[in-house]
Amino acid sequence: MVAYLDSSVVLRHILLGEIAIEHVFAVEHVVASELVQIECRRVLHRYRLNGDLDDEGLPEALERLDGVLAGVRLLALSQRIKKRAMESFPVVVKTLDALHLASALVYAESSSDSPSQETPLLFSHDEAMNRCARALGFATPFQ
Repeated sequence: MVAYLDSSVVLRHILLGEIAIEHVFAVEHVVASELVQIECRRVLHRYRLNGDLDDEGLPEALERLDGVLAGVRLLALSQRIKKRAMESFPVVVKTLDALHLASALVYAESSSDSPSQETPLLFSHDEAMNRCARALGFATPFQ
């Protein structure tokens, strides 16, 4: 079984201490778009600039992020993924969500050659992304 991890789950874990991420890592393989690293670092730096994280809290949060990402296979934003993200989706999605969904779709398509591979479980706290993921055939444990 494979889990696709969205930034919202990582950020809630790092910033709020939410333990729902444990459900993700209970799955054998965890993948995510390289966007997760970019999005999470941008949010953490924004939190520091807004005063929500102090100068000591930022390095601690970045260290926690690195710890989470150590257990994740990051998928590069390939031309195939970017092309799919530019296409239509069954419901309205924002640009970064489209890139995440395209990453999950391309990963699922490329691993369908292996009989042991299943469609990844998509872990996100974003309602619109979950709605679109379900319309695309993904299971979304955090509905």
